Amino acid sequence: MGRAAGMGKISSPQTFAEVDLDRINANLDLISSVAKVPMAPVIKANAYGHGAVIIARELEQRRDVIACCVATVAEGVELRSAGIKKRIFTLGGIVPEQAGTVVEYGLEAVLSDLDSARALSRRSKKGERVSVHFKINTGMTRLGADPEMAVSLFAKVAKLRGISLAGIMTHFADATTTREQTGLFSETVSAIRDSGHSIPAMSAANTSAIFLHPESRLDYVRPGIGIYGIQPFGGRDRGLLPALSLKSRISLVRKISRGSSVSYGGTWKSPGAREVALLPTGYADGYPRNLSNKARAIINGKTVRQIGTICMDNCLFDVTGLNAKMGDVMTLIGEEGGRRVTTLSVAKLLDTIAYEVLCGIGRRVTRVYRKNGKIYCMADYLSGGLVT
Repeated sequence: MGRAAGMGKISSPQTFAEVDLDRINANLDLISSVAKVPMAPVIKANAYGHGAVIIARELEQRRDVIACCVATVAEGVELRSAGIKKRIFTLGGIVPEQAGTVVEYGLEAVLSDLDSARALSRRSKKGERVSVHFKINTGMTRLGADPEMAVSLFAKVAKLRGISLAGIMTHFADATTTREQTGLFSETVSAIRDSGHSIPAMSAANTSAIFLHPESRLDYVRPGIGIYGIQPFGGRDRGLLPALSLKSRISLVRKISRGSSVSYGGTWKSPGAREVALLPTGYADGYPRNLSNKARAIINGKTVRQIGTICMDNCLFDVTGLNAKMGDVMTLIGEEGGRRVTTLSVAKLLDTIAYEVLCGIGRRVTRVYRKNGKIYCMADYLSGGLVT
């Protein structure tokens, strides 16, 4: 991989997300230096929109990464099918019917119940053990065994044939409750140990906890949004570098006169003679309709205003006086010419979080990966996957 030309059918994608793999690795370097323990990075939801397969391939090359974390069994299968050899944890748990797939693909399920554990035991191969992780609910109240039931449930799972307890973990609900949750996790683990059980590798810390709560780092950490350059907590900038830019090529430029309305509902009317650029990007691509008449973008080093209702497949920008033309690239999220439109600023306009903005970038959007300043490869989900 690594050639910049000859990219085949998607050599000039209309709407694309550029992912800087050097920044991904720089963020991992930073997190690793702070954590000082191994990492199991979270690449669920297509690596938060960045593309799970390529990010997993980067993780495979790192000695400080012990595993990749996904949410679902299907996400784990996708990585195995793409040739990923590293350990894969399915954080979202499983249902008993998925036990065979977990065993077949060598995944490590995170368990909160006995039924799933028993199903894995039944599916385990003779002479081999299925690695699982035991989860404790310390305040998220989503997955995980409640503390008062954890000792009993852990003992029952530990006795099952063909099961190997490879880890024990919890998940934090909020940065303000991290110390309380860490304390409850420690108390519950101590109770399990006091009942006569060996304790496997412990994990709790997400990105915020890695930076803010050293006591939560334990045996390994599970960074998520920080890998992609988003700082999910306030205070001083810790140096994480945003890795994704969302861009689109202008498909049409037209001149309109005073009083002309654009797009559905006529929510914007021209105050005079204007030039309007059409982008083949809409809410089906992850550019939300609620950004209508609020968003800004960058073209030729200048900031421009989005106008009219954002459609499923298109949106419009006022490019008056900028000599914009068909094929020019506009930056919807990212940096250009000293100007920035950040994921966090887009999230603020939407009254949501950066996670949702990144995860919302759709399958129609080609991912273009850069490494060492050059195009490394592309991922086009609609025409068969990777183009190298």
